[in-house]
Amino acid sequence: MNNPLKSSLLFLATALLLLVTGCQKDAGPIPPADEATTAKVKVALANQQTILSSFHIAQWGAENANGLVGGGVEERSDTCGNVTVVPPDPFVFPKLVTVDFGSGCTDADGKFKAGKVILTVGAIWEPNATITVVYDGYSENGVKVEGQFIFTNLSTPDAAILRIDAQNIKLTDPNNYTFAFSGNQTYAQTAGHPTWWDWHDDVYEVTGSIYSTLTNGETVDWLIQTPLVKANACPYVSQGTGILDINGLPILVDYGNGACDNQGNYTLNGHVYPFTM
Repeated sequence: MNNPLKSSLLFLATALLLLVTGCQKDAGPIPPADEATTAKVKVALANQQTILSSFHIAQWGAENANGLVGGGVEERSDTCGNVTVVPPDPFVFPKLVTVDFGSGCTDADGKFKAGKVILTVGAIWEPNATITVVYDGYSENGVKVEGQFIFTNLSTPDAAILRIDAQNIKLTDPNNYTFAFSGNQTYAQTAGHPTWWDWHDDVYEVTGSIYSTLTNGETVDWLIQTPLVKANACPYVSQGTGILDINGLPILVDYGNGACDNQGNYTLNGHVYPFTM
């Protein structure tokens, strides 16, 4: 795998967990007019965080396919699932990578995962090569995940660029509440390219959109306004803004001024509410 794409894949293991972050509102009074919408904000962001967290599994499996795990270039926590790669030959692609969590185990991110995540991994150092991710009876914390993601390598000689397309993603919780998810996002490297072996100094700008539909037909759309800034050295998105649109009501989300902290805020009907990533 070429250097820019390797850095991009490493970045996604954490960035995709934080891009559309789960929201925990700090204590404080909420006007009655905002209560119902605030609840939808929390549901939308929490569900999006659930689906994005599965990308950690996808990236770990892709690194197995390319012989990067245990190679000493990067340090990564192992998943609690069992990984198989077919065929095992190092230079034969595409490969089928299966991450099998069986009846369930608690992974490094604290989520209880069960079922299988299946990847078809191409020769991802080549332009426009792809990784396809699908799910077989897979769930996280009791939320069933269906559909597929496609990773496409758009890297240039100067920077890693990766496009992520979500296709027919559906989440179903134990109460049969569903969350349909589609969209695409682009991750462009802005720092750290010359030192490709040190992923800690990499910085990325994230752009794109996500379109969601809840069980009752309500829509929740996410559009990044100013690029989200994600440095590998910081576990959080540190800067950037976006609009979370719930049934036509725009809600401004602000990730801060660049400081590495887990705080942000969103503005609803003129009221500013803090959230913790």
